[in-house]
Amino acid sequence: MPATATSQLIFFIAAVVVASAVAGVFVTTTLNLSHSIRDQTNERIIELNTRIEVINDASAMPYNATAGTLIIYVKNIGTTTPAGNLTRALLDGNLTASGNLTFRLLDGATEWSREVVLEMTMGNITLASGDHQVKVIPEYGKPETFKFKI
Repeated sequence: MPATATSQLIFFIAAVVVASAVAGVFVTTTLNLSHSIRDQTNERIIELNTRIEVINDASAMPYNATAGTLIIYVKNIGTTTPAGNLTRALLDGNLTASGNLTFRLLDGATEWSREVVLEMTMGNITLASGDHQVKVIPEYGKPETFKFKI
């Protein structure tokens, strides 16, 4: 009898240890999944609340052929405040190098908040006469494509 009780006690302890380990794995997995879902939700909220609009006149673009510069005016119409200097631009499908982009917030603004206009100057470019397009890609959010003529 004592041998049976001892072996049953050993099996009981082993079952409790295994059950605790399995429960720990489930709790850890559930917490990781929960954090991942929360992080992705927060990212989507930021993306949905980040909206920009190019406000240039498509028929009178400020292009200086001599200096090789094109100025794009981008207005923040969303509720987030993206970093203007992390904005990127594709001109006719070609990525403009970071070194060829300069940024300036208009009207003395210190951050690119709602209704503030960002002036992006694209340098070292050559545009032929005709139709062109620029795609402005904010730090997060949906890119804005703008078609214009030179």
